Amino acid sequence: MSEQTKEKIFQGVLSLAQQGVPLYEVKVQAIATAAGLGKGTLYEYFSSKEEILAATMLWCMERELGALEEQLDAGTSFESKLENAQTFVVKMLLERGSSYRVIAAALTAPRGSSELPQQARRPLEQCKQRLLGLIQCMIDIGRSEGRIGPSCSDEYCHYVVKAAMLSVCAAQSCGGEAGLNRSAAHVRAMICKALA
Repeated sequence: MSEQTKEKIFQGVLSLAQQGVPLYEVKVQAIATAAGLGKGTLYEYFSSKEEILAATMLWCMERELGALEEQLDAGTSFESKLENAQTFVVKMLLERGSSYRVIAAALTAPRGSSELPQQARRPLEQCKQRLLGLIQCMIDIGRSEGRIGPSCSDEYCHYVVKAAMLSVCAAQSCGGEAGLNRSAAHVRAMICKALA
């Protein structure tokens, strides 16, 4: 499989999503046209539209996880890693979030078969585990710096960090980038207080 051709397909899906096309209704031909490829080429790589959408979402997730890892590696302390994670989440939401929501909605649209294709389930679980590993790494650094109290279980720490990242999403969606800038430091302070 040509990675370049697959990337064209994925970019075609993202292009349609950015245009507001309801992907659960879109035809494979529309994806092929957006990708600048023939419909038959898409069927050389994927057996259905659902497979194309699932592969696109996984491709996006892999790219985002790689970018998040780079962002987190740039931080040296627990708080700087939290700040970098917040910045990453906001940038992703502002620049690419709407496209991802459209793809996710298409994969779960109420139609006869709305399950994720079988071949996408394991990679999706691997992405989830990779993300949990990144959060655990932040938690471990917080513990080594004495920022996380000994009575805080890993499960509780994961909950606090994930809830804080969701609050970043809420701040951005309610107040845009300005809303996030006003709330980012407060969210980090709440995380540190909750984990102390």
